[in-house]
Parts: sequence; structure tokens; C-alpha cells
Amino acid sequence: MSVSLENVNHFNYATKSGKVFCKRQNRVRKIAPEYKGCDKCPYLFGSLQGQGVECLWEDIKPDSPCGHYVYDPQEEFLRVSKLIGNKILKKE
Repeated sequence: MSVSLENVNHFNYATKSGKVFCKRQNRVRKIAPEYKGCDKCPYLFGSLQGQGVECLWEDIKPDSPCGHYVYDPQEEFLRVSKLIGNKILKKE
């Protein structure tokens, strides 16, 4: 089964403890309050006005035409890990 990938804007909302899923590091990590380490990331696409970070990277087409909304970073980690395991996405 072939899956088509496209550049997708990921809206990564931070948890109350300031954690988001990081595709480059392939893990859930703390970014708030200063988005430490994101400024040099090739996936950085923008800020969610203090609520998280936008990241642009190749993924399967999302349900929303605007992008992929991530409210649970652990769930996103599991989703991406499964796609990497199935060789649909590449591990960085």
C-alpha cells in the first residue's frame, strides 16, 4: 500500500507543563515558556501565540485542510512512531 506524503502544518499545542511532540527529536519535550531549541529547527513554521508551536514537515494528508492539530503530544508520538515503524515516515 502506497501512502502519499505532503508538507503538513502541525499545530502543536503545549500541555499545561509546556510539553509538545518534537518530530526532529522524535520525542515529547518541554518547550515552554521560551521555545528553547526550536529557533534553529528546520521544521519551525511559527508560534501559536504562547500556546505552542507550528511545525511544517512531510506527513500523511490530515483530515483538516488547514493542517494537523496536536493537543496530546504523547498520542502524536505514538502515531508518528507507528508510521516510522511501518516505513511510511522517516526517522530524523
